[in-house]
Amino acid sequence: MQRLPGVGWRTELLATRADQVTDLRAKVADLRTRLTEEKSQVTALQGQLARERDRSASAQTRLTEAGLSSKDTALPPSFRRHLLELRRGAAPLRALDPDVYHPAAQIPRKLRNYRLAASHGIATPTVLGSWIHPEEIDLTGLPEQFVLKCEIGSSGNAVFPLRRLDEGRYVVSGSDEVHTRESLVRALRSHTSAWGPYFVEEFLTQRVAGEEILDDIKVYACYGRVVMVLLRQMPRHADLRSARYRYLDADGEDLGVDIAPDRAIHASIPRPEPWGEFMALAAHLSRAVALPFIRVDIYDTDRGPVLGELTRSPGGSQRYRLDQDQAMGRAWDEAQWRLELDVIHGRPLRNLHGLHPVPDVYPAGHASHRPDPKGWEMVRLDCAQWCFGGHLPVDA
Repeated sequence: MQRLPGVGWRTELLATRADQVTDLRAKVADLRTRLTEEKSQVTALQGQLARERDRSASAQTRLTEAGLSSKDTALPPSFRRHLLELRRGAAPLRALDPDVYHPAAQIPRKLRNYRLAASHGIATPTVLGSWIHPEEIDLTGLPEQFVLKCEIGSSGNAVFPLRRLDEGRYVVSGSDEVHTRESLVRALRSHTSAWGPYFVEEFLTQRVAGEEILDDIKVYACYGRVVMVLLRQMPRHADLRSARYRYLDADGEDLGVDIAPDRAIHASIPRPEPWGEFMALAAHLSRAVALPFIRVDIYDTDRGPVLGELTRSPGGSQRYRLDQDQAMGRAWDEAQWRLELDVIHGRPLRNLHGLHPVPDVYPAGHASHRPDPKGWEMVRLDCAQWCFGGHLPVDA
């Protein structure tokens, strides 16, 4: 009787084939899933491309309405180009003007700007004490909350909004950073781009309750013309990664979510009120300053608008949508000509102080107290002559 061959190998082969089929089906399912995802990405990219085309068309329309064209052969106006040129020229100016006579050289000095604003009847933070050297700083007898600053510094460098924890210890508002007087002195000394005098001012209270750190209201102005307003919230002190932004025009209308490509836009940030009062304050100070552009930083407090500082050259990329950059650049050009025409007609090429009383905020021994202050003197004139007269913006 003939023996039949075993069938075990066939069973094993069938099992192997079944496993292979299962694997292939899984791979097919995976490929189908990936294909669906890729199609979704393609659809999203197509939508993004369509939106970019719409934005480009809208920007071109706005340029055409403004009398500009992206196809012009002449170099178009540009706010950012003006700003880069201003930054480039700062070093030669410092070498040429050691006594700080030039209007641009005077602007980075915070206490000087407080003095300028106060002379025009504009509110500034109350200065509680000032010192030439950081080692002289005395924090005794101060309110529970106050702000420690230095005269020259930018982007929140060497600015400490402080709240007293207990005797001799202070926490930086909007953070968990704790200091003593000694550590604050060391911190001020460590900032190589910050210089004295050093001073303490009141801790302002925001009109509308929000973050512990006050909202920034940064008004971009060209010799009497407001060209843009930036509202900024900083949940954490000096942490730009947490910052929220909103951009508006001079009438308080939003400039769109695409206005600044590198900024997180939040339309929920409240506008300061009354809006017109803030715009008038900024326009006034921008006429008092002998520069074609200045940024006027203001706080919306429980006692009304209060000056934060004046900024001649805002930091960061300052990249804005093409039509906005060109419109601001053209406003800068026009402001330069209006300022120069005012100078021809008798305006001193100085930052002009008004006739209101000015508090003496500089410490004893500062150059401003010398018999010959050499660049620190105040040129005072009635605001009617140049702040509200002369070559005003054509639509003012």
